[in-house]
Amino acid sequence: MEQFHWIRPIWLWAFLPLGMLLWFMFRHTVKGLSWRAVCDPQLLPHILIGRDGERRRWPLIAVALAGVFTILALAGPAWERLPQPVFREQSALVLVLDLSRSMDAADITPTRLTRARHKILDILTHRIEGYTALIVYAGEPFVVTPLTEDAETIAALVPALSTDLMPAQGSRPDLALDKAATLITQADMVRGHVLLLTDGVDDSRVHDSSRRTGSRSTVAVMLEAHVFSRQHNTPRTIPTTSGM
Repeated sequence: MEQFHWIRPIWLWAFLPLGMLLWFMFRHTVKGLSWRAVCDPQLLPHILIGRDGERRRWPLIAVALAGVFTILALAGPAWERLPQPVFREQSALVLVLDLSRSMDAADITPTRLTRARHKILDILTHRIEGYTALIVYAGEPFVVTPLTEDAETIAALVPALSTDLMPAQGSRPDLALDKAATLITQADMVRGHVLLLTDGVDDSRVHDSSRRTGSRSTVAVMLEAHVFSRQHNTPRTIPTTSGM
């Protein structure tokens, strides 16, 4: 009984008007109040006794039962309380993956791209709440998944990501970062985090993209790069400007 509760308990207040209605019917039907106005009091016991008196009780009983069951149904008795979310995380994580040919290099085993994919899967496994998106790029960026709360769907797509998927080769992380900032801004997120997974960062282009996004956005966004190569292979935070 500890789990028993009412889904719409406000309907229980309907028992008050139901009780008033039943009392009114009881007074006028069973007690014969209407007959008292036209009959001699000495005749009332003879009028209300017998089958007619019994039949007058059935409408009262029917109304009472119908009213009670209707109110109870509307109040919604339940034995299992569903969890009620009290807060929804309004943060965004945009994963930006480099799919240029250089990511196939095997200077770190098994390859740079494989390490990057493993990193993404590890992040998605531990991401409990918030919105996540995935962007890939080489010569131009492409949105694999827009911002979503379904991290499992993104994880299912990660193993299929390869450099062969890109129609134009090159390395334009600045365009991918612009697209990531657009996703966060259009979704009206409270804050955002952009994680760039690549084998090399052109600081001038990345900083230019950061300044452009910061000048047109009021969302707090942190930009971080994780470089996969023998020389680096460590994450670093890239400072951003106004609103970022």
